[in-house]
Amino acid sequence: MNVPPELWAHIARLMARCTARLLAAATTLLVLAACGPGTGGTGTGPILGAVNFSGSGFAIGAPCAQHCDNTELRLENERVELTVTCRHFVFTGPWEIDATGLAVLNGSLETTELSEGQVQTRTVAAEMRLQFSDTRAETSREVAVSVRDAQGNHLVAPLTLEQRPAAPAAPEACTPGAS
Repeated sequence: MNVPPELWAHIARLMARCTARLLAAATTLLVLAACGPGTGGTGTGPILGAVNFSGSGFAIGAPCAQHCDNTELRLENERVELTVTCRHFVFTGPWEIDATGLAVLNGSLETTELSEGQVQTRTVAAEMRLQFSDTRAETSREVAVSVRDAQGNHLVAPLTLEQRPAAPAAPEACTPGAS
């Protein structure tokens, strides 16, 4: 039985289309795999779930009636919050930790103070630097934290916090006053 050349040409075109579709599907799968965890893509981010660090607080400025003895740092993939002595730093968005264990986050710092008998709250742009004891937040025992303004002045004095396995209690509103 002789196969006409037109049939061979038709079979060759079908095989070429199938091969092209398989290559396109394989390329798509490889691109999607590159967006997974640990690849710098849009996978799960720098941490899984939430990681909490805490430690002793400190007093700068007006004394605080509540939450003056504890500092809390909560890390999530799209949110980082630091609460300390009537100050609350917030960063929202994607972030990462570099190969040296450093994360630099530009957010805002809200400060609550007692001025002339009135409670006043102000918010300023701030940069938080987190230097982890390891290159991953989950495996770091400690993190060094500093918060500065655009001129490089400390808005929160540098401190070192330890990782805590349990999630911290939600902070209550800061109440400036005599301690």
